[in-house]
Amino acid sequence: MWKKARTLGRGSFGLVSLAISQPNDESKLNLPSLMAVKSAETFQHHSLQKESNLLTELNDCPNILRCYGSFISNDDDNNSVPLYNIILEYASGGSLANRINTSPGGLSDYKIIWYTKSILIGLSHIHKKGYVHCDIKPHNILLVGGSLPFGLRRNKLEQETVKIADFGLAEKAGKKLKIEGTAMYMAPESVVYREYESWADIWSLGCTVLEMITGEPCWKCEPGTETCALLFRIGFTERVPEVPSWVSKEGKDFLRKCLVRDPKSRWTADMLLAHQFVSSKIIIPVRELMKKY
Repeated sequence: MWKKARTLGRGSFGLVSLAISQPNDESKLNLPSLMAVKSAETFQHHSLQKESNLLTELNDCPNILRCYGSFISNDDDNNSVPLYNIILEYASGGSLANRINTSPGGLSDYKIIWYTKSILIGLSHIHKKGYVHCDIKPHNILLVGGSLPFGLRRNKLEQETVKIADFGLAEKAGKKLKIEGTAMYMAPESVVYREYESWADIWSLGCTVLEMITGEPCWKCEPGTETCALLFRIGFTERVPEVPSWVSKEGKDFLRKCLVRDPKSRWTADMLLAHQFVSSKIIIPVRELMKKY
């Protein structure tokens, strides 16, 4: 069915490899020539199976990473070990985290608005299906397609498609869970009450958008800060991530709708899609002109 090429990284519950579909099988299974395959030993397969089932249910949204199916194979390095594999869309553009890390001072206004709107479309679909992603962050936002550098693309057909990925922690809304997710992007109610409703994803989105704007983590932490200290700050103080004064009024207002400690006061994904920050037909400046670069 496919031949493993190289390791791409590690997801929540498995190793991710680049794979090349075999010519004889590609036409039968309608697989793309390049895929990403997430694998785990079969005794750990439950999380991958859950992710595969969920992605299959969400497959009709263009801003969610596509899943082509699952199967069991033998480990290439140890044929006695069976692996559970899910076949995923290959994100040739890498992750949003990589894009931020290679863009000192933050992303361009156009990219921030395009990426934010795309993530919101994906979140709206997830939430309407009754799920919560539970780990929205730049590492779990992937970029698919786009053969030309961003500045040279003349139309939307040449743009990257933004995809929400890694549903290993996703759950039905309303469940009481152990503390899950990545501390930097966790919502206060998830830390204090272990609550994971759709609004927890909106807080994480706000942290992600702020990171796109500044190019820096949303919470300023001294080197060596313990995770428990950050969780205490998020859950048991009245603080929220600081929005720089040079962010435009539209950008500030959008972030305030996401980064409000009372979860029921946060806007929904659909409400945010109607916000001027992402809905305007012209590009709304993200930064005030007086910012010094």
